[in-house]
Amino acid sequence: MIEFFSTQFNQIIHYEIYNPMWITSQVFAFFALITMFWSFQIKNKLKMMLLLGLGTTFLAVSAALLGNWTLTFLFGLASVRNYVFCYFEWRGVVGRAVPRKIWTLMGVVFVLATLATTIVLVHIAQVRIHSVWLEWLICLTLIGLIVGNVLEGDTHTMRISFVFNRIFNIINHAYFLNVISVIIACLTISSNIIFYLRLFFQWRHAKKNNLEFVWPK
Repeated sequence: MIEFFSTQFNQIIHYEIYNPMWITSQVFAFFALITMFWSFQIKNKLKMMLLLGLGTTFLAVSAALLGNWTLTFLFGLASVRNYVFCYFEWRGVVGRAVPRKIWTLMGVVFVLATLATTIVLVHIAQVRIHSVWLEWLICLTLIGLIVGNVLEGDTHTMRISFVFNRIFNIINHAYFLNVISVIIACLTISSNIIFYLRLFFQWRHAKKNNLEFVWPK
């Protein structure tokens, strides 16, 4: 694994750093970096989903510029999903709640679309990938994010699924020489760890002082 990352790093330093397409991809990845890191410092699910939608849109463009078609389409689907569920959340805030059966129906649609995209690109079109197992792990963690979207008031499933998704994406991004996306993955993992550490210390403080502590959903 160390040799893999070393080889990819040398490829970037000696060749890709002079490639306009690679540079453009990193500009979009940088926009994603800003929105992704910001999103996981927010407790409000509506705002978090909107920022995630923007971030995944930028990541989809960055991946497309590097020929990473599996993540281009999966991030594209993720963007649409976040915008749709963000709209549903907003409807609830303004008192025009979307029925839960519609949430569930859209969740099923996005799960099937994610599975179909992985099958078509990996097994039928056979686009360039690092490995089949990696693509399926990315697919499954994206399904976890969809479940988190559907579960009312839940952000923890989304956060945990997102962390594992980014762990697997580190290898994928490195394979396609998307250095800023690797940084995004590392930072968003760290951001979520910080989020839960803060909650842990708040819980410990409340327990020490015999105060009630309610874990946010």
